[in-house]
Amino acid sequence: METSAGISLRPFDSAIEEGYRRLFPGEPDKAPDLLEWRFRDNPHGPAKFAAATEGEELVGMIALVPTRLVNAPGEHGYQAIDTAVHPSQRGKGLFVKMGDAAQAKLGGDVLWGFPNANAAPGWYGRLGWTNFGSVPLLIRPLRSSFLLGRMHLRLRALDFSLVRARKMEAYVYNNGRELAHDFDRLWQRVAPRLGLAVDRSGSWMQWRLFDKPGANYRCVGIKGERGGLVAFVATKVADKHGARLCYVMEAIALDGRQKDLAHLLQAELGRAARGGAEAALAWCPRLAPNRSAYRRAGFLPMPDRLRPIEINFGAKALRSQSQAAAALESQWYVSFLDSDTN
Repeated sequence: METSAGISLRPFDSAIEEGYRRLFPGEPDKAPDLLEWRFRDNPHGPAKFAAATEGEELVGMIALVPTRLVNAPGEHGYQAIDTAVHPSQRGKGLFVKMGDAAQAKLGGDVLWGFPNANAAPGWYGRLGWTNFGSVPLLIRPLRSSFLLGRMHLRLRALDFSLVRARKMEAYVYNNGRELAHDFDRLWQRVAPRLGLAVDRSGSWMQWRLFDKPGANYRCVGIKGERGGLVAFVATKVADKHGARLCYVMEAIALDGRQKDLAHLLQAELGRAARGGAEAALAWCPRLAPNRSAYRRAGFLPMPDRLRPIEINFGAKALRSQSQAAAALESQWYVSFLDSDTN
Protein backbone atom coordinates (compact mmCIF):
# COMPACT_ATOMS: atom_id res chain seq x y z
CA MET A 1 0.00 0.00 0.00
CA GLU A 2 1.45 3.34 -1.05
CA THR A 3 1.70 6.16 1.46
CA SER A 4 -0.26 9.38 1.01
CA ALA A 5 2.24 11.38 3.07
CA GLY A 6 3.80 14.44 1.50
CA ILE A 7 7.61 14.72 1.36
CA SER A 8 9.56 17.97 1.74
CA LEU A 9 13.05 19.18 2.57
CA ARG A 10 12.88 21.57 5.51
CA PRO A 11 15.04 23.19 8.22
CA PHE A 12 15.07 22.36 11.91
CA ASP A 13 11.87 23.93 13.25
CA SER A 14 9.14 23.41 15.85
CA ALA A 15 7.48 20.70 13.73
CA ILE A 16 10.75 18.74 13.62
CA GLU A 17 11.17 19.14 17.39
CA GLU A 18 7.65 17.78 17.92
CA GLY A 19 8.49 14.96 15.51
CA TYR A 20 11.44 13.97 17.66
CA ARG A 21 9.19 13.76 20.72
CA ARG A 22 6.80 11.45 18.85
CA LEU A 23 9.26 9.33 16.89
CA PHE A 24 12.04 9.04 19.49
CA PRO A 25 10.16 9.08 22.83
CA GLY A 26 12.38 9.17 25.90
CA GLU A 27 15.72 8.82 24.08
CA PRO A 28 18.31 10.80 26.09
CA ASP A 29 20.45 11.78 23.08
CA LYS A 30 17.39 13.45 21.51
CA ALA A 31 16.83 15.97 24.32
CA PRO A 32 15.91 19.51 23.14
CA ASP A 33 19.26 21.08 24.07
CA LEU A 34 21.15 18.38 22.18
CA LEU A 35 18.95 18.83 19.11
CA GLU A 36 19.62 22.57 19.20
CA TRP A 37 23.37 21.96 19.47
CA ARG A 38 23.46 19.36 16.73
CA PHE A 39 21.18 20.99 14.17
CA ARG A 40 21.54 24.76 14.68
CA ASP A 41 24.97 25.35 16.25
CA ASN A 42 27.13 23.18 13.98
CA PRO A 43 29.91 25.40 12.52
CA HIS A 44 29.57 23.51 9.22
CA GLY A 45 26.05 24.86 8.82
CA PRO A 46 22.41 24.25 9.81
CA ALA A 47 20.84 20.84 9.27
CA LYS A 48 18.13 19.93 6.81
CA PHE A 49 15.44 17.27 7.12
CA ALA A 50 13.71 15.03 4.64
CA ALA A 51 10.31 15.14 6.34
CA ALA A 52 7.10 13.24 5.66
CA THR A 53 3.80 14.71 6.82
CA GLU A 54 0.23 13.51 6.74
CA GLY A 55 -2.05 16.45 7.36
CA GLU A 56 -0.36 18.46 10.10
CA GLU A 57 1.40 15.46 11.59
CA LEU A 58 5.04 14.54 10.92
CA VAL A 59 5.16 10.78 10.30
CA GLY A 60 8.74 10.28 9.13
CA MET A 61 12.12 11.99 8.93
CA ILE A 62 15.76 11.71 7.98
CA ALA A 63 18.11 14.25 9.60
CA LEU A 64 20.80 15.55 7.23
CA VAL A 65 23.76 17.07 9.06
CA PRO A 66 26.14 19.27 7.02
CA THR A 67 29.74 18.08 7.04
CA ARG A 68 32.47 20.11 5.37
CA LEU A 69 34.90 17.58 3.88
CA VAL A 70 38.64 17.70 3.25
CA ASN A 71 40.59 15.93 0.49
CA ALA A 72 37.45 15.59 -1.63
CA PRO A 73 36.65 16.72 -5.19
CA GLY A 74 33.68 18.58 -3.70
CA GLU A 75 33.77 20.13 -0.26
CA HIS A 76 30.27 19.72 1.10
CA GLY A 77 28.67 16.54 2.35
CA TYR A 78 25.70 15.59 4.50
CA GLN A 79 25.61 12.85 7.10
CA ALA A 80 22.27 11.04 7.28
CA ILE A 81 21.20 10.24 10.84
CA ASP A 82 18.01 9.67 12.87
CA THR A 83 15.97 7.85 10.25
CA ALA A 84 12.48 7.18 11.60
CA VAL A 85 9.04 6.24 10.28
CA HIS A 86 5.91 6.24 12.44
CA PRO A 87 4.50 2.70 13.00
CA SER A 88 1.31 3.65 11.14
CA GLN A 89 3.35 4.32 7.96
CA ARG A 90 5.74 1.37 7.94
CA GLY A 91 5.73 -0.96 4.98
CA LYS A 92 4.50 1.76 2.58
CA GLY A 93 7.83 2.77 1.02
CA LEU A 94 8.05 6.01 2.98
CA PHE A 95 11.72 5.66 3.94
CA VAL A 96 12.81 5.26 0.31
CA LYS A 97 10.71 8.26 -0.75
CA MET A 98 12.35 10.42 1.92
CA GLY A 99 15.79 9.17 0.86
CA ASP A 100 15.04 9.91 -2.80
CA ALA A 101 13.97 13.45 -1.88
CA ALA A 102 17.12 14.01 0.13
CA GLN A 103 19.42 12.82 -2.65
CA ALA A 104 17.60 14.82 -5.32
CA LYS A 105 17.26 18.15 -3.52
CA LEU A 106 20.14 18.47 -1.02
CA GLY A 107 22.62 20.08 -3.39
CA GLY A 108 25.71 18.74 -1.63
CA ASP A 109 28.48 16.56 -3.01
CA VAL A 110 28.21 13.39 -0.91
CA LEU A 111 25.57 11.81 1.33
CA TRP A 112 27.04 9.39 3.83
CA GLY A 113 26.46 7.76 7.19
CA PHE A 114 26.40 4.72 9.43
CA PRO A 115 23.14 2.85 8.80
CA ASN A 116 21.96 0.39 11.43
CA ALA A 117 20.51 -3.01 10.60
CA ASN A 118 17.05 -1.59 9.92
CA ALA A 119 18.12 1.26 7.63
CA ALA A 120 20.95 -0.48 5.75
CA PRO A 121 18.79 -2.43 3.24
CA GLY A 122 17.07 0.78 2.10
CA TRP A 123 20.22 2.85 1.69
CA TYR A 124 22.23 0.08 0.00
CA GLY A 125 19.33 -1.20 -2.08
CA ARG A 126 16.94 1.17 -3.84
CA LEU A 127 18.82 4.33 -2.79
CA GLY A 128 22.08 3.16 -4.36
CA TRP A 129 24.64 3.71 -1.60
CA THR A 130 28.03 1.99 -1.75
CA ASN A 131 28.35 -0.41 1.16
CA PHE A 132 31.75 -0.11 2.86
CA GLY A 133 30.87 -2.86 5.34
CA SER A 134 30.95 -2.60 9.12
CA VAL A 135 32.52 0.43 10.77
CA PRO A 136 36.28 -0.10 11.46
CA LEU A 137 35.83 -1.00 15.14
CA LEU A 138 38.85 -1.76 17.34
CA ILE A 139 38.80 -3.11 20.89
CA ARG A 140 41.25 -3.22 23.79
CA PRO A 141 40.24 -5.11 26.99
CA LEU A 142 41.23 -3.03 30.03
CA ARG A 143 40.14 -5.18 32.98
CA SER A 144 39.94 -8.94 33.49
CA SER A 145 36.25 -8.67 34.37
CA PHE A 146 35.44 -7.84 30.76
CA LEU A 147 36.90 -11.09 29.43
CA LEU A 148 36.14 -13.43 32.34
CA GLY A 149 32.59 -12.15 32.74
CA ARG A 150 31.81 -13.30 29.22
CA MET A 151 32.86 -16.82 30.16
CA HIS A 152 30.71 -16.86 33.33
CA LEU A 153 29.04 -14.06 35.29
CA ARG A 154 30.61 -15.20 38.56
CA LEU A 155 34.07 -14.75 37.09
CA ARG A 156 33.48 -10.97 36.88
CA ALA A 157 34.55 -10.87 40.52
CA LEU A 158 38.13 -11.64 39.37
CA ASP A 159 38.79 -8.05 38.46
CA PHE A 160 42.21 -6.55 37.83
CA SER A 161 43.72 -4.14 35.32
CA LEU A 162 45.15 -5.51 32.07
CA VAL A 163 46.95 -2.27 31.19
CA ARG A 164 50.57 -1.81 32.14
CA ALA A 165 50.89 1.39 34.15
CA ARG A 166 52.47 4.19 32.14
CA LYS A 167 52.92 7.64 33.59
CA MET A 168 53.14 10.49 31.15
CA GLU A 169 53.08 14.25 31.41
CA ALA A 170 50.16 15.18 29.19
CA TYR A 171 48.56 18.56 28.72
CA VAL A 172 44.89 18.48 29.78
CA TYR A 173 42.48 20.76 27.91
CA ASN A 174 39.76 22.32 30.02
CA ASN A 175 38.93 25.15 27.66
CA GLY A 176 37.35 24.78 24.25
CA ARG A 177 38.90 27.90 22.76
CA GLU A 178 42.38 26.78 23.75
CA LEU A 179 41.78 23.38 22.17
CA ALA A 180 40.43 25.03 19.01
CA HIS A 181 43.57 27.14 18.68
CA ASP A 182 46.03 24.29 19.27
CA PHE A 183 44.20 21.56 17.36
CA ASP A 184 43.63 23.76 14.32
CA ARG A 185 47.36 23.93 13.62
CA LEU A 186 47.79 20.17 14.21
CA TRP A 187 44.87 19.39 11.90
CA GLN A 188 46.23 21.49 9.02
CA ARG A 189 49.40 19.38 9.05
CA VAL A 190 47.73 15.98 9.58
CA ALA A 191 44.64 16.27 7.38
CA PRO A 192 46.33 15.87 3.95
CA ARG A 193 47.44 12.33 4.87
CA LEU A 194 44.09 11.13 6.21
CA GLY A 195 42.05 11.03 3.03
CA LEU A 196 38.38 11.98 2.76
CA ALA A 197 37.29 13.18 6.20
CA VAL A 198 35.05 15.59 8.05
CA ASP A 199 36.97 18.83 8.51
CA ARG A 200 38.14 18.77 12.14
CA SER A 201 39.33 22.36 12.21
CA GLY A 202 39.45 24.10 15.57
CA SER A 203 35.93 25.54 15.63
CA TRP A 204 34.41 22.14 14.84
CA MET A 205 36.48 20.43 17.57
CA GLN A 206 35.37 23.01 20.13
CA TRP A 207 31.74 22.52 19.08
CA ARG A 208 32.04 18.72 19.12
CA LEU A 209 33.93 18.23 22.39
CA PHE A 210 33.22 21.28 24.56
CA ASP A 211 30.02 22.98 23.38
CA LYS A 212 27.92 19.81 23.44
CA PRO A 213 25.40 19.94 26.32
CA GLY A 214 26.49 17.59 29.08
CA ALA A 215 29.87 17.00 27.41
CA ASN A 216 32.20 14.87 29.53
CA TYR A 217 35.10 14.23 27.20
CA ARG A 218 38.70 14.14 28.40
CA CYS A 219 41.04 15.90 25.97
CA VAL A 220 44.80 15.57 26.39
CA GLY A 221 47.81 16.30 24.24
CA ILE A 222 51.57 16.30 23.89
CA LYS A 223 53.18 19.58 23.00
CA GLY A 224 56.48 19.91 21.17
CA GLU A 225 59.49 22.04 22.03
CA ARG A 226 57.91 25.13 20.48
CA GLY A 227 54.61 24.60 22.27
CA GLY A 228 52.66 23.26 19.30
CA LEU A 229 50.39 20.25 19.69
CA VAL A 230 52.00 17.12 18.20
CA ALA A 231 49.68 14.38 19.50
CA PHE A 232 46.11 14.43 20.78
CA VAL A 233 43.69 11.98 22.40
CA ALA A 234 40.05 12.50 23.37
CA THR A 235 38.17 9.88 25.40
CA LYS A 236 34.80 9.35 27.05
CA VAL A 237 33.87 6.73 29.65
CA ALA A 238 30.26 5.53 29.66
CA ASP A 239 28.17 2.58 30.81
CA LYS A 240 26.90 0.96 27.61
CA HIS A 241 26.20 -2.49 26.19
CA GLY A 242 26.38 -4.06 29.64
CA ALA A 243 29.89 -2.82 30.47
CA ARG A 244 31.81 0.29 31.49
CA LEU A 245 33.53 1.37 28.28
CA CYS A 246 36.19 3.90 27.34
CA TYR A 247 35.47 5.36 23.91
CA VAL A 248 38.53 6.77 22.16
CA MET A 249 36.84 9.59 20.30
CA GLU A 250 40.03 10.63 18.48
CA ALA A 251 43.74 9.81 18.60
CA ILE A 252 45.87 11.67 16.10
CA ALA A 253 49.47 12.87 15.72
CA LEU A 254 52.02 14.40 13.38
CA ASP A 255 54.12 12.23 11.10
CA GLY A 256 56.95 10.73 13.10
CA ARG A 257 55.05 11.04 16.39
CA GLN A 258 52.97 7.84 16.23
CA LYS A 259 55.06 6.26 18.99
CA ASP A 260 54.34 9.25 21.22
CA LEU A 261 50.66 8.90 20.34
CA ALA A 262 50.75 5.23 21.35
CA HIS A 263 52.31 6.16 24.70
CA LEU A 264 49.67 8.82 25.26
CA LEU A 265 46.95 6.32 24.40
CA GLN A 266 48.38 3.76 26.83
CA ALA A 267 48.53 6.32 29.61
CA GLU A 268 44.91 7.32 29.03
CA LEU A 269 43.79 3.69 28.87
CA GLY A 270 45.56 3.00 32.17
CA ARG A 271 43.77 5.96 33.72
CA ALA A 272 40.42 4.71 32.41
CA ALA A 273 41.10 1.19 33.70
CA ARG A 274 41.90 2.51 37.17
CA GLY A 275 38.57 4.33 37.04
CA GLY A 276 36.70 1.07 36.33
CA ALA A 277 36.53 1.02 32.52
CA GLU A 278 36.52 -2.62 31.41
CA ALA A 279 37.33 -2.18 27.71
CA ALA A 280 38.23 0.53 25.21
CA LEU A 281 36.66 0.95 21.78
CA ALA A 282 37.80 3.02 18.80
CA TRP A 283 37.04 3.53 15.13
CA CYS A 284 40.10 3.65 12.89
CA PRO A 285 40.36 2.62 9.20
CA ARG A 286 42.97 -0.01 8.40
CA LEU A 287 45.01 2.34 6.17
CA ALA A 288 44.94 5.39 8.46
CA PRO A 289 48.37 6.63 9.63
CA ASN A 290 47.32 6.46 13.31
CA ARG A 291 46.41 2.76 13.02
CA SER A 292 49.94 1.84 14.10
CA ALA A 293 49.53 3.80 17.34
CA TYR A 294 46.37 1.88 18.14
CA ARG A 295 48.16 -1.41 17.49
CA ARG A 296 51.04 -0.40 19.77
CA ALA A 297 48.49 0.42 22.47
CA GLY A 298 47.04 -3.09 22.23
CA PHE A 299 43.95 -2.54 20.07
CA LEU A 300 42.76 -5.28 17.72
CA PRO A 301 39.97 -5.39 15.11
CA MET A 302 36.69 -6.54 16.65
CA PRO A 303 35.09 -9.42 14.70
CA ASP A 304 31.58 -8.74 13.43
CA ARG A 305 30.13 -11.67 15.40
CA LEU A 306 31.28 -10.12 18.70
CA ARG A 307 29.96 -6.60 18.07
CA PRO A 308 27.13 -5.57 20.38
CA ILE A 309 25.16 -3.86 17.59
CA GLU A 310 25.32 -3.71 13.80
CA ILE A 311 26.64 -0.40 12.48
CA ASN A 312 27.45 -0.13 8.78
CA PHE A 313 29.31 2.51 6.81
CA GLY A 314 28.37 3.77 3.37
CA ALA A 315 28.05 6.74 1.02
CA LYS A 316 26.64 7.99 -2.27
CA ALA A 317 27.94 10.72 -4.54
CA LEU A 318 25.36 13.42 -5.29
CA ARG A 319 27.47 14.98 -8.04
CA SER A 320 29.51 13.28 -10.75
CA GLN A 321 32.85 14.75 -9.67
CA SER A 322 32.49 13.05 -6.27
CA GLN A 323 31.73 9.62 -7.73
CA ALA A 324 35.15 8.00 -7.27
CA ALA A 325 35.75 9.25 -3.73
CA ALA A 326 32.31 8.28 -2.49
CA ALA A 327 32.72 4.74 -3.84
CA LEU A 328 36.00 3.82 -2.09
CA GLU A 329 36.04 2.95 1.61
CA SER A 330 39.86 3.10 1.60
CA GLN A 331 39.73 6.86 0.92
CA TRP A 332 37.70 7.68 4.05
CA TYR A 333 38.90 8.51 7.56
CA VAL A 334 36.44 8.17 10.44
CA SER A 335 36.64 8.06 14.22
CA PHE A 336 34.09 8.11 17.03
CA LEU A 337 33.97 11.89 16.58
CA ASP A 338 31.85 11.15 13.51
CA SER A 339 29.32 9.12 15.51
CA ASP A 340 26.13 10.96 16.41
CA THR A 341 25.48 8.80 19.50
CA ASN A 342 28.81 9.13 21.37
